[in-house]
Amino acid sequence: MSWLKVTVEFILSITQLETFSPFLGLDGSQKPLTPPIHDDVLPTIPDIFSSSIVCTYPELEANGWEFCNTKDSRDCWIRNPHESQPEFTQFDVKTDYEKSYPKGVTREYWIEIDGNDHLALDGYPKHLGKYINGTYPGPTLEACWGDQLVIHVTNRRKDNGTTIHWHGIRQLGSNEMDGVNGVTQCPIAPGDTFTYNFTAQQYGHTWYHSHYSTQYPDGVAAPLIIHGPSSQDWDIDPGPVMLTDWVHETAFLAFESEMRGTPPPSDSILVNGKGHYNGSGSYYTTQFTPGKKHLLRLINGGVGTSFVFSIDDHNMTVIANDLVAVEPFNVTSLMVGIGQRYTVIVEAKEQETGDCWMRTLPATGCSAFPNAQPDDRTGIVRYNISSTALPQTHNGTRNTTCNDVDTSLLNPIVPWCVDLHPQNNITEDTFYAGLQNNVDTALGPDEFPYAHWFVGSQPMWLDFAKPTILHVKESLKNPNYTVVPEDYSQGFIYLIIDASHFVQVTHPIHLHGSDFVVLAQDTNPWNETTSPRLFNFQNPPRRDTAMLPAGGFLAMAFKPDNPGAWLLHCHIAWHASSGLALQILVRPNSIGHHTGNLNETRRVCKDWVHSDLYAVTSQNQDDSGI
Repeated sequence: MSWLKVTVEFILSITQLETFSPFLGLDGSQKPLTPPIHDDVLPTIPDIFSSSIVCTYPELEANGWEFCNTKDSRDCWIRNPHESQPEFTQFDVKTDYEKSYPKGVTREYWIEIDGNDHLALDGYPKHLGKYINGTYPGPTLEACWGDQLVIHVTNRRKDNGTTIHWHGIRQLGSNEMDGVNGVTQCPIAPGDTFTYNFTAQQYGHTWYHSHYSTQYPDGVAAPLIIHGPSSQDWDIDPGPVMLTDWVHETAFLAFESEMRGTPPPSDSILVNGKGHYNGSGSYYTTQFTPGKKHLLRLINGGVGTSFVFSIDDHNMTVIANDLVAVEPFNVTSLMVGIGQRYTVIVEAKEQETGDCWMRTLPATGCSAFPNAQPDDRTGIVRYNISSTALPQTHNGTRNTTCNDVDTSLLNPIVPWCVDLHPQNNITEDTFYAGLQNNVDTALGPDEFPYAHWFVGSQPMWLDFAKPTILHVKESLKNPNYTVVPEDYSQGFIYLIIDASHFVQVTHPIHLHGSDFVVLAQDTNPWNETTSPRLFNFQNPPRRDTAMLPAGGFLAMAFKPDNPGAWLLHCHIAWHASSGLALQILVRPNSIGHHTGNLNETRRVCKDWVHSDLYAVTSQNQDDSGI
C-alpha cells in the first residue's frame, strides 16, 4: 500500500457545519497553534471539528510495515504483511499497550493560557474567564498511538499561575509531566513557559485541563485525541463532544459558596462551547450521513455535574470507556461522570429523516442545578444540512440515576487478571470520604468558616512552591500533603474509598498515573468481612475515573509499576479544591530514578517563587491547590 493511499485512507471524513479556528489570537489576529517546526518534527494542524492528521511510523514503514486500519478493519492498526504470521506481529486493538506500542513521530504544539472577556458561550458573558488560546473548549490536540508529544504552555495571565494535566495519560516514567502544582511541579508563573514532553502510549480520546486551583472551571480545558484502533468499525468521525456545566461567575469567587457550606450552582450546560441561558445562545450542531456509522468521542469536562447523554431515536454502541477499548455493547442513554469519557458509535438511519435532538441531562443526585433542571435539548443532529428548523423529536426512556454503567458491560479487550492477594494492607488503605462536621477558620478567610471535604485522615493542603516530586521526604512527614506511601514493585495495590459516613453525594474519583480496575461498586457501606465477596477478579472494568456511590464504597486496584507521586481526587472541582484528595506515592524512594531530568521543574519553581504573584498566593491561599 502506497504512502499516498495510506494518507488518503486515514484522513478522517468529516462534514463541517460550523467554522471554528483554534488559531485565532486574543487580539483577533491569526495565531498559529504550531509555529514553524524542526526538520525532524511532523507538522500537525488540528481543528476541533475535523482532522487532517496523518499517522506515520518511519522505522516500521522502512522495514515494510503497512497500515491496516480502514473503515472495514478498525481493529487493526499497522502490520508487517511479509511475516508468515502477520497477526502475531501487528499492532491492533488486542495489543497490550502497557507493554508494547509502535514508535511514532514527534508532534509539537504551542498553547497559551489567557483570558477573553468577550466570550458569551451561552449568550451571557462570563466574568474573568480563563481559556486556552482564547477559546472554549481550547484547541483539540491530536497525536497517533506511540507519538511523542511536546507541548509548550505559556502563561499569559498576570493574576494566576497555571499547570496543564493530561487527564488519564499514564505518564510512565514521566511523573514530572503530570501537571499538578504542589505535587509534580510549581505553577507556571506569569510570562513563563513550561514544556510538557510525554509518549502517547495509550490511544483513544481524553482531555487536558488546568490543575491550578479552580482554574479549569473558568475555561482552561480542551480535548485530546490519540488515534489508534477500535473494537468496532465506523465510517465518520465528527470530532469530540465535550460536555460541561458552566458557571458565569469566576470560579475563584464561586468557590466561596463551597467554603460556606453551599455548593456553587451552575448556570447552563455547554456542548462544545455552545449553550443557552435565559433564551439566548446557540446549539451545538452536527450532521449525520444516512446509513453511515458515526464515531462520537464523549467527554464530561464538567465542574459539578454528571450527565446522562442521549440522541433521540438513535441507539449508541459503546466501544471504549476512558482510554480502554471494550467489547461493544448497546445503550439508549449513557451516564458520563465528571472526568469520564466514552467512545460510542451511532448508526444513522438508512433514509434521510427529520433532524433530532441531542440531549444532555444532569443526573439525579449528581447535579449542580439545585433549583430547576435546565433544558436537556443541548445539540442538534441534522440529516439535512440546509435545515434551520428546530427538531420535533421527543426523548425516550432513560435511566437518569447517577450510577456508572453496569460493570458487567465494561469488558476490556486487553484483559487483566487481578491477583487475589493484594500487596498492601487493605485495612490501612481504607479511606473515608466526607465533609468535616467542624469548620476551620484558620485556613479560610476570617470572615466566614471553611467546611473542608476530605478523604482519609484530613483534607489536602499543598504548598504550591514545594511540589512533592522535589521534596519527597518532607512530603511524607507533612500531614497536610495527605501522602500514602505504597512501596511495592509487583502485584496489585487495593484501595477502598468508603462514603458511608456521608451519604448525600456521589463522587467521581480520578486516579493519576495508572488505570485501575473496579473490583466493586456498591451503594451499601463497606464491610471488611462481607464486601470483598463482591469483588470481580477476572478482567474487571478498567478506567481512570469511577463513581463512588453515595453512602457506599468503591473498591479499586492498580499495578505499582509506575513510580511517582500520583494524585487521587474527587473530580467535582469544588470538592478537590476543598481538600478531597490523596497522594499515592508509588515506590517513594525510587521516584527520582524514574523521572526525566528535573532541572526544568526546578527552574519553574524558582521563577514561581520570584514572581510577584507568589507573595500574594502564599499569604492568601484559600484552597487545597489542586
